[in-house]
Amino acid sequence: MDFSARLGPIRASAGRVRQLLHDAKVVVCFGSRAKLCFFLAGHLEEHQLAGAFTTAAETLRCIASEQPGFLFCSDQLEDGCGLELMIAVKQRWPAMRTLLLISGRPRAALLRAAVDAGCDGLLLESSMGMGTATSTLETICRGGIVVDRALLALLRQSGQGDPSHDHLQTLSARELEVLTLLCRGGSNVEIAEQLVIAPDTVKSHIKNLLLKLGARGRTHAAVMALELGLVEWPSHDGRR
Repeated sequence: MDFSARLGPIRASAGRVRQLLHDAKVVVCFGSRAKLCFFLAGHLEEHQLAGAFTTAAETLRCIASEQPGFLFCSDQLEDGCGLELMIAVKQRWPAMRTLLLISGRPRAALLRAAVDAGCDGLLLESSMGMGTATSTLETICRGGIVVDRALLALLRQSGQGDPSHDHLQTLSARELEVLTLLCRGGSNVEIAEQLVIAPDTVKSHIKNLLLKLGARGRTHAAVMALELGLVEWPSHDGRR
């Protein structure tokens, strides 16, 4: 693919990333030293970087000592597995935002474990350079969840049957609206404002959603909605 004409948008995207992460402490763990260097040079200011590594063990030690707010990681590392690293991070520091770039074809069971652990973003490396990464980061910073459609397809194929139809039958139209806004990181007040209903009504809808989906909480409900195809994420240019 010819990226020659995309220099301007790519630079603008890098600037937007710096803005979104301006007040965050960031740890980066890429298995490719070249990609790590290019990412650091183009996307982060010095004060934003808590650490940059190529192995899982180094990354975990840094996170334990520095307590950063965001982790960028690739699935392929010099030592360790990016998916396993993400799972370990989310289990120990569930509030930390995470974005994993996937270049290979992950095992479905491991991918499902990462989703269940609450990883905030799982993005195919092939999606990079077209604005998708920036829109993904914006969604994560708002508290939303993003899983690449191709990865969702892999999860569905690996599951036992397709329960999405049953869930669609049990969720009301209003509950689906609430679920969509929940996946995009909306708070109860923000969802209430957009749907012109009371925050207590939103709270009641979310309680019903958790019961119907069998979800442990808001994040788990958002992940299930994406995995089951109950909610479609718009592309960066607004097309579905």
